[in-house]
Amino acid sequence: MEKVKERKRRNTKQKAIIYQVVLESKDHPTAEKVYERAKKELPSISLGTVYRVLKELSSEGKVREIIVDKQSHFEGRTDFHHHFICRECGRIEDVETPLCRYTCKKIEDKGYVVEDIEYKFYGLCKRCAQKLGREDR
Repeated sequence: MEKVKERKRRNTKQKAIIYQVVLESKDHPTAEKVYERAKKELPSISLGTVYRVLKELSSEGKVREIIVDKQSHFEGRTDFHHHFICRECGRIEDVETPLCRYTCKKIEDKGYVVEDIEYKFYGLCKRCAQKLGREDR
């Protein structure tokens, strides 16, 4: 049983390529997008391998999984930040906001141990708002 655990956690060429694809992506790709990009580097890779490795990288804390509308997206950025999701084009953008840090501190001051926070803001990205004539509300 111990050898199975060791084999599961080993670093493989597939894992390295998948990790690199996620780190280089700025668009929070789905597993399918990661697969398409990794396949350019390693044509023999399977979609199943991509799913398995992304799950492993996520459990190791090396990548973050963001679920939007029951669809998993991945990013290499694992520090404290949030996301804005455009309801029109589906674009996911990173968001920095001190208010979220303030809220977390207030909760921790009450003795809670916060391990993770995930805020998602939904609306229209700048491009879609301009396209739809809704820049200023």
